[in-house]
Amino acid sequence: MPAFLKIPVYLVAVLAAGGLVAPWVFWGGQALAAAGVTDWLAKFPFHRVLSRSVQVSALVLLWPALKWIGLRRVKDLGLQRNLSAGRDLVAGLLMAVGLVALLAVFYLVAGWFVFRPDPEWSKLGRIVLTAAAVGGIEEVIFRGVVLGLCLWSLRPAAAITVSSLLFAVVHFLKPARSALRAGEVNAWSGWTELLSFTAAWPEPAVLVAGLASLLVAGWILGAATVKTRSLWLPVGLHAGWVFAQQTSQTFLRPAPEEISTLWPWVGPNLVSGAVPTGLLPLAALGLTAVLVSLYLRHVFRPVATHLD
Repeated sequence: MPAFLKIPVYLVAVLAAGGLVAPWVFWGGQALAAAGVTDWLAKFPFHRVLSRSVQVSALVLLWPALKWIGLRRVKDLGLQRNLSAGRDLVAGLLMAVGLVALLAVFYLVAGWFVFRPDPEWSKLGRIVLTAAAVGGIEEVIFRGVVLGLCLWSLRPAAAITVSSLLFAVVHFLKPARSALRAGEVNAWSGWTELLSFTAAWPEPAVLVAGLASLLVAGWILGAATVKTRSLWLPVGLHAGWVFAQQTSQTFLRPAPEEISTLWPWVGPNLVSGAVPTGLLPLAALGLTAVLVSLYLRHVFRPVATHLD
């Protein structure tokens, strides 16, 4: 079996493991709160605990999966030690945040969005941590491992396409926001929520727009990885998108008219608000692709050594 065909097996195992442990993690948080130890974990709704359980399962099962697939060394994935890692990371952050900020300014000037009267400033710290975690974890998995394994059997363009498709599809396998109360969670709630992920899917046109955004983003990140043979530029881009997107949602909201009236220029954000839809967000991604291409052509210099 080609290595890239084993990846879906790994993803199914991740979902199964995350769904199995999520209720126990949730109950553990409730027990800690009841004992007066800490209420930090108890504040999270079950769908958030389930999402994080799946992410942790992805990391825990990653190394055994790589051994099964046949990976022995990091350099087998085609990655190198990047001697200009800091520059690439910052460049990715600036390009991603800058273009999303430009898009937000356009929304404000057009009158489509307005500032929230009471933004939750306390969310900024959590947004920074979320951006760093999501950008790092997802890039290690999708561009480091998935793309690297696809390159074993496929040409770069095909490998980037396959990894981008997986990247897009997996985002829509996440649990929807549920209203489960603490007393309603049982041992099978994780799997039940995961199996009902289609319940929160929007109408087909918006769903296709969300998939298009993820595919374009995946292509940008994949191309940057192949060109630099490093994850620093993709991590910067990914973390920048997450930070800018969540910050925009914290400080801005649609004007009094329904956002549906702006379609197809701007659509609702999908997957817990992380994936923008509409022609304007796609245009912003297109401009990001142009900036990344210019950066790789005129700034990036492949000075590196193989990772052991």
